[in-house]
Amino acid sequence: MYETCDYMLYREKAFRHEPAEAAGIAEYFRWLGVKIGNNVLTGLDRVSPADLHKPNLLHNIYLGLFKHMMEWVEGFLKTHKRQQAVDDAWNEIPPYPGFSIPKQAYREMTQ
Repeated sequence: MYETCDYMLYREKAFRHEPAEAAGIAEYFRWLGVKIGNNVLTGLDRVSPADLHKPNLLHNIYLGLFKHMMEWVEGFLKTHKRQQAVDDAWNEIPPYPGFSIPKQAYREMTQ
C-alpha cells in the first residue's frame, strides 16, 4: 500500500546538518511530508514509529461516530413522536440492485 517511512534515515539527516543549513533540511523534510520535532518516541532505541500499532479508523472513529449520531437521531424522533413516520418511510423503500427490501420496521432492525 504505502511505503514505510525510514525514520532512522530522517534522524541521521537531521543530525548531520549544521545549524546554518537548517532552512535546507527543513525544506527537505517538508518535501518528504515529515514534520520535524521531538515527540514521545524521540530518543528511544529500537523503536520505530512505522512499526507501532495504528488504530483502525473505520471501527474506532467512523462507526463510533455513526452509532452516536444514530442514538441522537432516534432520541430526537422519539421526543417529537416521529418514529412511526420513519418506519413507514423505511418500509416504502423501493427495490434497488444490491439492496434488499426491508421486511421489518427500522426500529426492529438489529444490523
